Parts: sequence; C-alpha cells; structure tokens
Amino acid sequence: MDDYKWQDKDGRTFILIKVKPGSKRTVINGTIDVKTVYPVKKALSISISSQPEDNKANRELIEFMADNLKVPKSNVSITHGLKNRLKVISVIS
Repeated sequence: MDDYKWQDKDGRTFILIKVKPGSKRTVINGTIDVKTVYPVKKALSISISSQPEDNKANRELIEFMADNLKVPKSNVSITHGLKNRLKVISVIS
C-alpha cells in the first residue's frame, strides 16, 4: 500500500492530499513527507488551477481525483480539511 493512503474496516480508501490552489494547471506533483495524526507518512501533492474561493478548488480536486481513479464523482468526498490545504478524501470503489 502507498504511504499516502489507507483503508478502514469497511473497505473505504482514504488519501491524504496537500493541495496547492491557484496553480497554472491541475497536476499531481508526487508525494511529500508529512507529520499528522493519520496512519500515513506522506501526502499526495496536487496543484489545482482553481482559486480557494467559493469551494472552487475543492470541487476541482474531487473531479480531478474521480477522473484519475476512474470512479464517479459521487464516490469521492473530502472528509477532513475543507478549509485547509492538507485534506483527507474518501474514495468508494
């Protein structure tokens, strides 16, 4: 398993993400080391082209992750960090 994601007992996958909003383009930059309360040592670093206003960056992140993971947008949600750059998303496959 990757250092930036984990599963709960119900089989949901959680991914720790560090977001950089307002970037030139939306892209995955790789992983970065983080110290958190979560059971992972890294976060997936993602640049988002939308600005962090009116929830635009969060909506773009959900759409971007759903496309990359090939799941419906309704299967991806932000569970922690709605107003923070460090976010946890939940993915139901």
